[in-house]
Amino acid sequence: MNPIDPSNFMPDDFARHIEQHREELRQLYGPYHHSHSRSGRLARFLQRLADRVDPTGEARLRS
Repeated sequence: MNPIDPSNFMPDDFARHIEQHREELRQLYGPYHHSHSRSGRLARFLQRLADRVDPTGEARLRS
């Protein structure tokens, strides 16, 4: 069996292989995707705002 060829996998193995591949892509390209998207810019803005209001992050852990 050639592990690179996903057609050799059983259906359950194929689904797991696809999910692993998607997770690898998220880890690889996640920061780049969010650096250019509106939601990524908004998320960074809100994180900076929260860091100014509560620098230690203690209040955010309780909520």
